Amino acid sequence: MTKKKVRKAQGGKKAQAVTQSKVKPAKSHSSNQASGRVEASPALSGGVMGWVDKVKSFLLEVRVEFDKITWPSRKEAIALTTAVLAITFFFTAYLGIVDISLTKLISFLIY
Repeated sequence: MTKKKVRKAQGGKKAQAVTQSKVKPAKSHSSNQASGRVEASPALSGGVMGWVDKVKSFLLEVRVEFDKITWPSRKEAIALTTAVLAITFFFTAYLGIVDISLTKLISFLIY
């Protein structure tokens, strides 16, 4: 198996673990009420650790999404970069010529 396939498999397992960890089991209130103790809610007891867990799960999901990207080959990247630069230079020259022409026309009409 290639490294990329191994990472995809591991990323899928991590993503499943992240989504499965979000499901919380139902709380049993009978034991807490009998002892007289009141448990803090997860939202209040999370604090910094809850924030860290959220960031960690977000970064794991980002990693999974990055593995889904199909990157262009070197040949495709060079071809597309060349095309973009050619179009940019063409329109730069065209707009420069139009600008100079209109500037001369306006200056001829005004003076």
